[in-house]
Amino acid sequence: MGIRKLWRDSIAAFRAGRTGGEALREFQDEREIQRLGAQWGKAKTPAEREVAGLEAVKYVIYGAKGESRGPHLAEEELQWSDNPGAREAYLIKRWNNPYFGPSRRAVSTEELSEARKTDRDKFLVAQNSLSGLAKEIGELPSPMTVGDLHKARQSLDELIQFAVSVGGAAKEVAVKADQIRDAVVLAIREAFSGDTEKLEKIERADAYHKDHVRKFHLPIVAGIIGIERIIPDDELVPALVSEDPATISILLDLLPEDDRVVMQAAAMKLILRVLEEGYIDPQLDEKLAVLARE
Repeated sequence: MGIRKLWRDSIAAFRAGRTGGEALREFQDEREIQRLGAQWGKAKTPAEREVAGLEAVKYVIYGAKGESRGPHLAEEELQWSDNPGAREAYLIKRWNNPYFGPSRRAVSTEELSEARKTDRDKFLVAQNSLSGLAKEIGELPSPMTVGDLHKARQSLDELIQFAVSVGGAAKEVAVKADQIRDAVVLAIREAFSGDTEKLEKIERADAYHKDHVRKFHLPIVAGIIGIERIIPDDELVPALVSEDPATISILLDLLPEDDRVVMQAAAMKLILRVLEEGYIDPQLDEKLAVLARE
């Protein structure tokens, strides 16, 4: 189903929908509905359709007076870490989150404790790996061979990806490992200072690495494709729509076109379903705008 059709279907879906077991209140201004429909029909560009669609969906959700048609979910108290690791961060994402299934919205103290323990254990692995690598590199014979340098760079690349996936305090390990990596790459450049072709390859590889690491610093990216994968396949869409609009946009840009269209449609359907159940996302309009783009 295309994005355009989802916009149109959203109007009919919410008019016939139910909230908390009660029929949605009847629209007080039928002329406004007619105006919005005409505005949609006259839209000539994707941008105009987007504006018309957002206005229509907002009207259906909030009504003529701009009042919410559904209650927000109640919250419970849980003590979260100031700098949570990847597993605890995912519990925070799931907790009381209507985009996830009912059984996944609850977080027990035992589950939280286990997540923190695993995050801590993984952090120690990353920290110890950094110490070990730094020692190995420091003990390499001088002058170091190109083979030694490439091996060190590869080990550092793997550690950086692992540490970013672990999240929390381990991200600082990734930063330190990246600093050591810069020194190693500088030494490789010096070793090939007279070979223009190889220097160009080194520069391209280094640029790719830095761009790859930058993307991995987004928790959802690390959670989906990182070494320490946290997000299950069946929760990719709930995890996506739980992000802020800017992050949703970045992640969509990383996907191949066909996959992006599928993800946009699935995310739109989930948002509409949750709206029908009565939850109003504080960033609803912005998220719909990102998901509706072509």
